[in-house]
Amino acid sequence: MKYLIIDKSQREKVEGVGDIPTGSARLIEELESRNIEYGFIYNDQLEFLFKNGETQILANGIDITEYSNIIFRGHSLDNEMEYQYKRHIIDHIDEHNNKDPENKVLVQNSEAIKNFPYYNKIAIAMFCSKNGIPHFNTYFKTDGNYLSDREMLKEYPLIIKEYRGKNRLEIINGKEKIKKNVFKLNDSEELEQEGLVGQDLKEFFIQEFSDQAEDYRLFLKLGKVIGGWKRKASSGFMTVSKGIYEMYNNPDDEMRLLAEKVSALLEADFIAVDFMYIRSKPHVQEFSFHPGYKAYETKIEGTPVNIAEAIITAFKE
Repeated sequence: MKYLIIDKSQREKVEGVGDIPTGSARLIEELESRNIEYGFIYNDQLEFLFKNGETQILANGIDITEYSNIIFRGHSLDNEMEYQYKRHIIDHIDEHNNKDPENKVLVQNSEAIKNFPYYNKIAIAMFCSKNGIPHFNTYFKTDGNYLSDREMLKEYPLIIKEYRGKNRLEIINGKEKIKKNVFKLNDSEELEQEGLVGQDLKEFFIQEFSDQAEDYRLFLKLGKVIGGWKRKASSGFMTVSKGIYEMYNNPDDEMRLLAEKVSALLEADFIAVDFMYIRSKPHVQEFSFHPGYKAYETKIEGTPVNIAEAIITAFKE
């Protein structure tokens, strides 16, 4: 058994252990505790070779078919091709497994990625709409002119977000700080607020606003909820910055069934589904095939589920 972990390329790399993002580092800890051999690479260490009618994909110089299990972590939101690399790898591994079933390679979330070819928030909205899953009312205008007349979302407050989920950089006290590209609009004039002004609104969409100031994340392994968190905003409407976390391993049935429906429709091996309440009902915000879980393991009182262990064992045969 030999695992390969593929993570998103980092903006700045530093040689040594500190180079590896937290989520992947935890997976490595779990693999090492079980004496399982592994490799770790970034997306920019992949090579694709097409020669004499044959395909070969190398991970930092090693043929990926030499691994037994492949786990994808993130992909860069600045480079949408990185999500497509995953599909290329899955297609190649499918061909390999058909030719050599005795040396089958398992790729986590391979079916889910096939079922969800475009990874952005507009695609999530379309998925929810298509499958009857409660989702915030959403409006995307390709020219970014949200001051023009529209048929929906005319009442404020509203939320405006970058459609890929890409963050922005701000210089604060001489240092670069990563900020979420999510803004509350109390009126149309706030399209000119600090942080939003000057950005290309063709890359943004608007949604209805929830005044609950709390959200939920449920982790699902092989279609079943195994744990989760509830997070409350400590100030303002954003839960991400300085949110207050508590364990939510046993969600109410309505939220649990919705999360399990999302997982089943995608045929996901491991997934996190995020929710917020609006009109007293849970609505899916988004889902991730490679979710962050550091806060779950470090910011919650009690005994959390070992998410890293769940990820390395979440493979459908």
